[in-house]
Amino acid sequence: MSAWEHHYRDAVAEMASPDCLDKKILQQARRYKPPKKDNRWLSRAASGCAALAVVVLLAHPAQYLGALTPNGHAMDTQNEHMARWRRSSDRLLEKTDSWYALRSEVKAGNYVNLCNQWRRQQRNSALEKLPRDLEASARSHCRLLPTP
Repeated sequence: MSAWEHHYRDAVAEMASPDCLDKKILQQARRYKPPKKDNRWLSRAASGCAALAVVVLLAHPAQYLGALTPNGHAMDTQNEHMARWRRSSDRLLEKTDSWYALRSEVKAGNYVNLCNQWRRQQRNSALEKLPRDLEASARSHCRLLPTP
């Protein structure tokens, strides 16, 4: 121990509080009780409701609706909905986009009609000019044939 610790302990040992003060502090300490913050009935009700919610979520039939599809897979119904939506959007595009058929062929990897259309455009015999995306695709996949 260092010197200052010895001095501190000696000073503390010399200090004494009056007995009446000690008694008052002890009486106040005995009367002190921490406030009750929780209500046991409220706590039990909350835990009961939580347990009931878990049971309802696990047992609810909506959880198993996917199992009731013909193939037994919920993903199949989602895929059907997506395919139906794509078909309807494709029909809408087909009506509004005059280049839809050519774009569909290009997406499928068939560049014959695209190259024919692009060659006609290069010879200035095409009625309509290709859109930019199809023209870029034609540049990368088609080549110009020499004119006879």
